[in-house]
Amino acid sequence: MTNRPTLRLAAPAGVAALLAAGALLPDPPRAFQILVLAALLAALGISGQRIARRLLPEAGPLSRMTAAFTAAVALAVVPATWLGHFGFLRPAPFLLAMATVVLLSQLLSDSSQLPPRGGEGRGGWPLGRVETALLAAAGFVILVLPLGKAVADSFDLAPGRNSFDDLSYHLTAVATWHHHGDLRMVKFSMGDSGTAFYPILSEIAAWTLLAPFRDSDVAARWVELPFALFSLVALAAIARRLGLSPRAAVFAVLLYASLRRFFPVLALGAGNDHATAFFTLAALDGILETARSPRPGAAASAGLALGLLVGTKYIGVLNAATLLAVLALLVLVRRPRPALPALAGLAALLAVTMIAAGGYTYLRNAVTAGNPLFPAPIHLFGREIFPGWEGATMAFRSRFPEYQIDIPRFLTARPDLFGPLSPFTLLPAALLAPFAAALRKGPRDQRIETALVFVLPGVFFLEFLYLMHDHRDVRYFAAGIALAALAFAWLTERAGPRAGFAIRTLVLLAATASVLTRAFSPGQALLGTLLVAAAALGAAHWLPRIPVRLPTPRLAGIAGLALLLIAAIPAGAAVARYQNLKLRDQTAAFTLEQLAGPAGARVAYAGLNQPYLFFGSRLQNDVRYVPSTRNLAAQYYTWGGSIDFPFRTAGRYQTWRENLERLKIGYVVILRSRWENPERRWMARHPEGFRLVYEDSQTEIWEVGL
Repeated sequence: MTNRPTLRLAAPAGVAALLAAGALLPDPPRAFQILVLAALLAALGISGQRIARRLLPEAGPLSRMTAAFTAAVALAVVPATWLGHFGFLRPAPFLLAMATVVLLSQLLSDSSQLPPRGGEGRGGWPLGRVETALLAAAGFVILVLPLGKAVADSFDLAPGRNSFDDLSYHLTAVATWHHHGDLRMVKFSMGDSGTAFYPILSEIAAWTLLAPFRDSDVAARWVELPFALFSLVALAAIARRLGLSPRAAVFAVLLYASLRRFFPVLALGAGNDHATAFFTLAALDGILETARSPRPGAAASAGLALGLLVGTKYIGVLNAATLLAVLALLVLVRRPRPALPALAGLAALLAVTMIAAGGYTYLRNAVTAGNPLFPAPIHLFGREIFPGWEGATMAFRSRFPEYQIDIPRFLTARPDLFGPLSPFTLLPAALLAPFAAALRKGPRDQRIETALVFVLPGVFFLEFLYLMHDHRDVRYFAAGIALAALAFAWLTERAGPRAGFAIRTLVLLAATASVLTRAFSPGQALLGTLLVAAAALGAAHWLPRIPVRLPTPRLAGIAGLALLLIAAIPAGAAVARYQNLKLRDQTAAFTLEQLAGPAGARVAYAGLNQPYLFFGSRLQNDVRYVPSTRNLAAQYYTWGGSIDFPFRTAGRYQTWRENLERLKIGYVVILRSRWENPERRWMARHPEGFRLVYEDSQTEIWEVGL
């Protein structure tokens, strides 16, 4: 009889072998690349789960899932970051590194599994029949149906449909790294120049999803999707940690998921807003665990999430500072308080983990620009301690139109951002829940802990209001909105079992109706909502009478593997179809695709900062911003390089022409806007060196005669 350790090693070994094959095979078919992607996700999942079990033996299953996903992201992006730093950011080294990671993770022994503390739950969730069925039916309509339809509708479309920034700096960075194998950052000739210095964790994560396919962004363009889904897991974990019932936790998740701006719009993008929200929620869950059980594993878990948070977005620095303040307050009020040396050790461990996970870009900026938060200058007591650009200060940016905000209208009359139910759910909960939590009866520690969590939506909004200049969207404080949904769910439980059930049912049906109105008339949406309620009542009556026998883990694993192998061929065909149709509606980019040919070309780009689609359907084109000064090396921002933008300096046509020749540029793409680059004017004046081969109202493509 085969022993169990051998069986446990079979899956990691098989995953590692598949990753190695994906790294070494010269030109694998698309179906095989699907299997390599599955192997990559499995490797990260297996490794992350073992780390989470080691760090958080007492945590509930949702908290361990949150910690496991956090660890999985770190295991992918941190090695990829250092591969890129040394110029080896290629699919083969990365996939071999991930094969090594999954094998090494098996050396981690599990900590003794302890039962989760009270209120966090384990195993099955004994919900009431009606509410269980209603949550399931409404969840299908609120979350599964919109996401599934959005994926189906946009699978063959080019990325960037939902976000300007996807085609600006998010995916452009990925494509640039794909060509050069390092972490050089593109400097735009117009628009926001600060993107060259921003944290890059989300872009690194997108690159890791490109690696199994080598030349297809079919997965990378949706890097936000896993973060969006695990944000829901993290929100439920916090709910259970605060003692909410399973039904209230699921209700909070669905209330947040009913907001169209986040699900599905931003979830199907290559940005970093859902990643920022997830790491904020994961860090909060880790901080609550650390405050309750100040052990090294909890501190390391919290530090890992905080590090990835600051490594994702500059806003993460504000969120991390706020969460660290929450941790300090919780430690101060906790009784009994750990000894000072023990607290110092835990603080050091948290800080080291945080720096290791998310400190790369801050170290790069400090070494290269003399300021970890460049381009924003940093002042202390009125004195500048780190130099930056005046244009990056709040004093300067507050003059921009996007800074202006009508707060009452923004909070109460923007259903496109907050959903139609927010004035009756999210907003009052964010205002009332902190006071209700602080004034309720119960242990002092729990009251303070709950109140601090429910204060966060207001704190994050104030940071958005006074420390961020763009007030056009809510994506910058998504975690606060998720916690406001949690606060509303908590208030329904305080209302009592019957009243809470009635409120949750009414709001859930209203949320279902609001989601259905996106695709149907009001009458059809009402009918659909009634059908959801009827289906829930029917399921609550009949399903308990049907015997259910769950498969064993081994049988489930075999069935899952068989389904994956069967699905790989049609999934590979879908990837091939995506590659063929990706640019069908992008006339200018498709024209360049035909002109450059299968091998691609070197392309100079000028104009509005939307270069990504011109990299081609397989990223075969090398797209660059070519300066018109002799400082050619300054076209990118690199570790130890120049922070100067050569595009800001008045250059000469002859120098620009020489740079085109040195770089063997074949085509120049101009994206027209109200700002104009001199390159277009230069080419028009020198017909002997350039030929206009495509023109529409926004785009021009010129062929270079070398």
